[in-house]
Amino acid sequence: MSATATLSPKILGVSPVRSKARLRRKPVTALAPVRSRPTAKPDPAPDFIRTSEVLKSILTKNPDLEFFTVEKIISEIGTAPFGTTLMFFAIPEVIPIPIPGVSALVVLPTGYVSYQMATGRRQIKLPKFLLNRVVPRKALAAAIHAVLPALKKAEKVSKPRWKWASTPAAQRLLGLFIFILALAIAFPLPGFNMPQAIAIFIIGLGLVEKDGLLICAGVVLGIASLLLLGTVVLGLSSLLGF
Repeated sequence: MSATATLSPKILGVSPVRSKARLRRKPVTALAPVRSRPTAKPDPAPDFIRTSEVLKSILTKNPDLEFFTVEKIISEIGTAPFGTTLMFFAIPEVIPIPIPGVSALVVLPTGYVSYQMATGRRQIKLPKFLLNRVVPRKALAAAIHAVLPALKKAEKVSKPRWKWASTPAAQRLLGLFIFILALAIAFPLPGFNMPQAIAIFIIGLGLVEKDGLLICAGVVLGIASLLLLGTVVLGLSSLLGF
C-alpha cells in the first residue's frame, strides 16, 4: 500500500467536510470578557424644588424691585403647584405683617385657588384685578424671612406618605374645605383668623411634599378652628341678644 493511501481520509475515518466544519466552529482566539469599571452614577435630580427655596427666590431673583405685583409673584411660583400658592397667600395671616388690605390679599386669592382645586383644574388663573395688586418688598421680605425657619424644619421631617390624601379626588374635597376656611378668614373677628391661615399653610405644605399626614393635620386644625370660631360667634350672638 502506498503512502498516499495510508494518509487517505477514508482510511483515517474522517470526512473532509466534517473536519472543515470543526475548524469553523473552533474560535481563533479565546478572549476573556472585558469588565468595564463601574462609573459613579450622577445624583438624581429632585422631583420638585422645596417651597423654602421658591419663596427665597422671589426676592433673590428680583433684587431691584421695591414693589411686587401678585402677577409677578405667581409667575415666580409657577401656575401649576396649588400647594405653594396656597402657602404663600396664607403667610400674611400666619405672620401678621403691615400690608394694607391684608385680609383681602389672603381671602380673595385663596378663595379663587381653592375653587379651582375643587373644580378639578390643573392650573391657577386669577382675575386681573387681583394680579395687579401690589405688595411692598419690605413687607414681603419680612413675612418670608419670618416663616422660613419653621418651614425648613417642617420640610426636613415631611416625606411622601398616605398618598390617598393627595389624590385628585382628595384634592377636590380639600379645595372645598380650604374655600370654607377662606370664608372664615374673611369673618370680621380680629385674632381668630390665624388658626385658619395656619391650617391652609399646613395643607399646602402637605400637598407640595405629598405628605398625607401633614394634610390630615391641617384638616384637623382647620376643623378645630372653625368650631372655635362658631362657638365664639354663637356666644357673641347670645350676649348681644340676637
